[in-house]
Amino acid sequence: MNLKIGHKYKWKHEPQILIYVGKKNGWHQFTLNGSVWCEVLDSDLHMMEQSQ
Repeated sequence: MNLKIGHKYKWKHEPQILIYVGKKNGWHQFTLNGSVWCEVLDSDLHMMEQSQ
């Protein structure tokens, strides 16, 4: 998956829309309501999808 800073993503089968803010120390970081909500490894990105 080619992530782009500022784009919206979500976990497959979950309703929360997350904003990608970049990669730090090997972890992709996503925010929810303005705060970092989750960090994801490259190996787990297949469980996410881009959102509208």
